[in-house]
Amino acid sequence: MSFDVAASVAPAVPELAATSWNPVVGQLAPGVRSELSRPIRGLASFVLVLVAGAVVLRLRQGYVDESINAILASPMTAVLYGIAGYVIVGIVGLYGATTLARLSVAGGVFVRIAILVSSAFVLVLTSFGFLVVGTLFTDILSDRQPALGLLIGALLSAVLWVLLSPAGSIVSSLAIAAFGIGGAARLWIHSERTVETELGGQ
Repeated sequence: MSFDVAASVAPAVPELAATSWNPVVGQLAPGVRSELSRPIRGLASFVLVLVAGAVVLRLRQGYVDESINAILASPMTAVLYGIAGYVIVGIVGLYGATTLARLSVAGGVFVRIAILVSSAFVLVLTSFGFLVVGTLFTDILSDRQPALGLLIGALLSAVLWVLLSPAGSIVSSLAIAAFGIGGAARLWIHSERTVETELGGQ
């Protein structure tokens, strides 16, 4: 199970981070150094969340309803499960990048591909979180409208990048998105444990 893989790798995270820091971060350095104005960052965030969220709505709209229902069933734990989801993704991505970095060819294409794939996955995950938060907002006010919720979520992400510093924008965006993905993460984690328990009992 993927949950067990992440759990088994978790104790080695500090070592993995130390090992992969130079080769992995070195690939990102040019992009990290670039400075964008707050309106441009807000516009970029709006477009990215809108596009990624639209893809999720197109392919897996049922996940939005399931996640909202799970959040409403246990809103107090949503952020914790969302953070756990990000941690699992981070561990898997870090482990993959570190493994590639130890290969003789890791200084080039493979590490960049691993970083791009991990970044894309985090983007989709974060967009899904904003989509769920926006849709939950429409659900509280009147009727659940995922399309309008996506627009609200994209606008919220843009406002954060316009009003806050880059560090503050990242932290607040991840916190809001963590709440949004918390329901889906809770369902996934518990389904993983349930399947393992059933298989173990056979």
